Amino acid sequence: MIKAQIPEDEESRLKALYEYEILDTKTEKVFDDLTQLASDICEAPISLISLIDPQRQWFKSKYGIDVDYTNRDIAFCSHAILQDHVFEIQNALLDERFYDNPLVTDNPNIRFYAGTPLITPDGSTIGTLCVISDKQKKLTQRQINALTILGKEVIAQLELRLNNRRLTAALERQKIHNKKLEELKKEADTANTLKGRFLANMSHELRTPLHGILNLAELGLTETSNIEKDKALKSILTSADMLSNIVNDILDFSKIEAGKLNIENIDFSLTETINNVIAPLIKQASNKNIIFISSIDKKIATALKGDPVRIAQILNNLCSNAIKFTTQGRVELNVTVQSCSLNTQHIVFEVIDTGIGISKAAQRKLFQEFHQADSSTSRKYGGTGLGLSICTKLSELMNGKINFSSKEAEGSIFTYQQSFETSVVGGLVKQEKEITDLQGCTILIAEDNQVNQLVISKMLQVHNVRVVLTKNGKECVNYFNAHSVDLVFMDIQMPVMDGVQATKIIRSQQNGKLTPIIAMTANTMKEDIEHYLDIGMDGYLTKPFNKEYLNSLLNVYNPKNTNLTNLAAKISNPNITSEDKLKQICTELKKLIPHANRVSLWLFNHDFTAINSLICLDENDKIINGSVLKTEDFPAYFNYILDNKVLDASDARNHEITKDFTKVYFEPSNIYSLLDYIYFINNKPLGVICCERVSSKVSWSHADKQSLIKIADVTTLFLSKQLKSS
Repeated sequence: MIKAQIPEDEESRLKALYEYEILDTKTEKVFDDLTQLASDICEAPISLISLIDPQRQWFKSKYGIDVDYTNRDIAFCSHAILQDHVFEIQNALLDERFYDNPLVTDNPNIRFYAGTPLITPDGSTIGTLCVISDKQKKLTQRQINALTILGKEVIAQLELRLNNRRLTAALERQKIHNKKLEELKKEADTANTLKGRFLANMSHELRTPLHGILNLAELGLTETSNIEKDKALKSILTSADMLSNIVNDILDFSKIEAGKLNIENIDFSLTETINNVIAPLIKQASNKNIIFISSIDKKIATALKGDPVRIAQILNNLCSNAIKFTTQGRVELNVTVQSCSLNTQHIVFEVIDTGIGISKAAQRKLFQEFHQADSSTSRKYGGTGLGLSICTKLSELMNGKINFSSKEAEGSIFTYQQSFETSVVGGLVKQEKEITDLQGCTILIAEDNQVNQLVISKMLQVHNVRVVLTKNGKECVNYFNAHSVDLVFMDIQMPVMDGVQATKIIRSQQNGKLTPIIAMTANTMKEDIEHYLDIGMDGYLTKPFNKEYLNSLLNVYNPKNTNLTNLAAKISNPNITSEDKLKQICTELKKLIPHANRVSLWLFNHDFTAINSLICLDENDKIINGSVLKTEDFPAYFNYILDNKVLDASDARNHEITKDFTKVYFEPSNIYSLLDYIYFINNKPLGVICCERVSSKVSWSHADKQSLIKIADVTTLFLSKQLKSS
């Protein structure tokens, strides 16, 4: 006996066979009819539809025999699938391949065999339709043709069976898809209903404080008593706070949905953040005659890394809700350190109230946007229905989690958990900046909103500056062309002519090329700010206005300090390289602080384990780069500079903090005095500006320290992007 070879396309052949999902299935009449017809036409007592898998030939249909399969090694069909036409053995005893085959020497005593290969549409042969007899025999050409046609019909039935199965699966998928579409439609309808409800509620929420502000302002104007005027102003401030909270909710929700809300990871005091949240809540609770209790774990680290604004937002929302929905009893805020490791603290914030509670039906949808417990909730208690949704998404962005439990009429417990990285910064002490005096200077303001005109004018008054107000870009350009001004604050969105058009016109004129122009805008997206700077503006002041940031701008653009103003203009120029900008800063620093004959700019690495020199301008005005100081080598220095912001070491070699530097750093460089100032970006310590005296000791003056602050303003205002990428 000679075993048949394995087909060259065995892998793809088996794949085609398995795709039909026909092996080991029950008998089917359509296939049984074909085998019987083959037997009748070929006048053979046995007929089979034989499918060849890796180990056997399995019979999908059989006529005249009562076995289900045989071993592949002895199957005549194993030879037949190697052919592309009918394979015929007229007398097996005379064929060396089969004469001693068990199927020849024993039952069913095969003498005659003829099998047509079952070839799939892609050309794979999966088996045969064969006829067998225990007597030698030869098929006529008509019988061969008929057997071939019947074999093709077997494949046609298999294809029909496969296509039916595919169609059924497709219909099932379509059914599931349609069901999902129905569910999505229901959700969309529900969302539209909720949004409609939300918009109606929002209209009410916005109008309430707006009406309060308008009516109270009108009453305040008619009051003659200062006491009554003060009451009106306080009430206006309360209404304005409400309005601000609603607007902030809408903006935050929009930013989160657009994926454009940035989460900070800066050093902050959690205890201080919590205390700032608690102060107004105590008053809010007292006004409702309920008790507000807080408990803060003393094990909380002095400084953590995170986003204090967003953490405060979550706590304020949870506590405000608790107070809002509690009419009697008390509200508790408990903050505990659940676990801690070397560099991490896992902190749990728990807000407990004795309020109205939340029904089981409402609990399922509590964190959905635009949703409140029921429609009467917003009418009775107010609110946008966005607060908890925003808090949940904020907590997820910070890898935290909010859970709750509640019973109707018994109260609720909201739990907010988050892990914080502990910070090496022990407690940041901000250096007070002197108010920039602009006596004799003129600032031109382009602002169409009268309230904003009043606010910016009042803020500039403390700087002794002369303020000129214009209502639009056209008026601003006309005044600029007719008069001398030292600085322009330009609103972006104005009637007649906007701030962008006005800036382009001013910059196109000879006398407008050097006058600094500062954008005043509520658009704080990165692409907006980059656009303002690209068209020729020098900086930006965001709304609502910040006094400290305004002072920093005036420090930089003080017309009395042309060197610093020119420096700011140079380093904001996109055509100047980052290295040249750094050199400009060091050069100006030497001019401002003559005793410092060696100056340098340093940048902390992300975890404050080292500080790297960006640039050093030595006593010969040569650039030295590449120095690195590590925390592990100078722990006292790092702790001091991070905690105190300014390090005045007039005698650096004998100073308590820097004396360990002597042999490693000061002596080889011949340094005797040191003045360091740490600069910040978004309240995060970024680096150090260092002034050093080579060859002799000096005492640093108050003016020296103020000059450092001015340089720090330039650095933080214009070089943050370059420094962070260095």
